[in-house]
Amino acid sequence: MRVSLFVILVFLFTQVSFTKATPSISINFDAVSSDDKEAKNQTQFEGSAPIEVTFNMEIYDADEWTYDFEWRFCHEGGSLEEPYMIRYEENPVVTFSQAGTDSIALYIRFVKGEEEVLFKRNYWTPGKPLTIKASESSLTFPNAFSPNNDGRNDTYKPKAFKSIVEFNAKIYNRWGQKLYEWDDVSSNGWDGTFHGADVKQGTYFVYVRARGADGREFIIKKDVNLLRNYNEYETGASK
Repeated sequence: MRVSLFVILVFLFTQVSFTKATPSISINFDAVSSDDKEAKNQTQFEGSAPIEVTFNMEIYDADEWTYDFEWRFCHEGGSLEEPYMIRYEENPVVTFSQAGTDSIALYIRFVKGEEEVLFKRNYWTPGKPLTIKASESSLTFPNAFSPNNDGRNDTYKPKAFKSIVEFNAKIYNRWGQKLYEWDDVSSNGWDGTFHGADVKQGTYFVYVRARGADGREFIIKKDVNLLRNYNEYETGASK
C-alpha cells in the first residue's frame, strides 16, 4: 500500500512537535588563590588558601519548567547529604580558608505540572562533585636582601608561602627600634627605608607571627642582612 508524501511529512512533524525536552544543567567555577593561581570554568582546583571561588551554572531546555536549587558544600570526611554550608544564589562567591579538600554539588529540582526532574550529586559525568583543594601551609623568609633598584631582591618579604591566612611581620634595628610592619603576606614587604630615607647597610631583625589554613602556627625570628651595594649576576658573582 502506498503512503502519500503528505502523510509521511505530517507524521514526522507530529513526532518532532511532541518530543519532550528534558532540562539539563552544567556547573563549573572560576577561582583565584592567594599564590596568584587563576582558573576559569573548571571543575577541580588546587592552590594556596585563601581561595576565592565564583560558582557558575548553566540551565538548558527549561523554558516551561520552574525550578529550585541549592549549592551544597562538604569538607573532606563529610557528606553532601549533610553539608556544612548551603547557598541559594545562582552564582555564589565563596572564600575557602581551611586546608584540605572541599566538595561542592548543585542539587536542583525542575517541575512542570505533574512532571518532576531531580538532579543530585551524581547527575554529571563521571559522577564526581566539584573540588577545591587548599594546600597545607608553609612560610619561609630569606636571610638577606639587596635594595639597590636592580630589579632583583629589592624588598624583604617571604621567600615562599602557601595557605597563610593570618600574618604579621615587624622589622627592628639593632637597638630594638621598629622600622617597618606589615600584615599582608603577599605584599612587597620592606624596601629598606625608614620614614622615607634609606637605612644603612647592615644587620636587622625580623619577627613574624602567622597562622596557616591548616591551623599551623608560625613564629619566625631571624637576622636580616641588608646588602645595599650587592649586585647579582648570572655567574653568582657580586661586587
